[in-house]
Amino acid sequence: MKNSLTRRLPATLLAVAAAHVGLAPAASAQGGLLGTGLLAPPSRPAPAATPAATPAPPSTLALETKLDSLRYDVGPIDGNIDDQTNSAIMAFEKVHGLARTGVLTDALATQIMATEGTPSPMAPGGEPHRVEVSLARQVLFLYENGSLSRILAVSTGTSKTPTPTGQFRMYRSDPGWHTSRYGRLYNAQYFVGGYAIHGSLSVPAEPASHGCIRISMHSAEWFPSHVSRGTQVVIVEN
Repeated sequence: MKNSLTRRLPATLLAVAAAHVGLAPAASAQGGLLGTGLLAPPSRPAPAATPAATPAPPSTLALETKLDSLRYDVGPIDGNIDDQTNSAIMAFEKVHGLARTGVLTDALATQIMATEGTPSPMAPGGEPHRVEVSLARQVLFLYENGSLSRILAVSTGTSKTPTPTGQFRMYRSDPGWHTSRYGRLYNAQYFVGGYAIHGSLSVPAEPASHGCIRISMHSAEWFPSHVSRGTQVVIVEN
């Protein structure tokens, strides 16, 4: 029996060696042990997404230039965000139904720069030279020669002392400061009774007057020279 086992042992060793030799090329062809499935390749992390580039906010000079092209009264285009620029920003917010803050944010600057065209008339068919006022939006549109010339933020009468609505004509101009029983008016342009469009040191975002239409002191400097006796004034609720 020992001789028989001795004869079979070399054959067995040869078979194992042959199997090992046959396995080595296959493993090498498939990447060593990775190809045999005995060792899985390590998972690679997904490449990080490249964040989208955030556009740089426009310069204040570019913003003022844009607001001016949209017909808002920014005052001197000098790259400074001053009271008049804030008033123009407020007017933009009012026209577009935004929160009335008068404060410039990156999102608001982006919206201003993306805006094209001017608002539709509140009084279609109105005279070529006219003033339109919206009580709901608290804005004034000045039309000259049939085109929208300027958009101003205003403050009109409260619910207890409302500004009259309808179509009127300017009939008197009082230059400089004038004191009435309701307060002080600057460069008042009267359109009916004792109601006037005038400059004021306070032009809040909401109605606050006794019925007059308040505009900023800066706008009140040039406004009288752009209207005259007989200029149409159209005041609407919306």
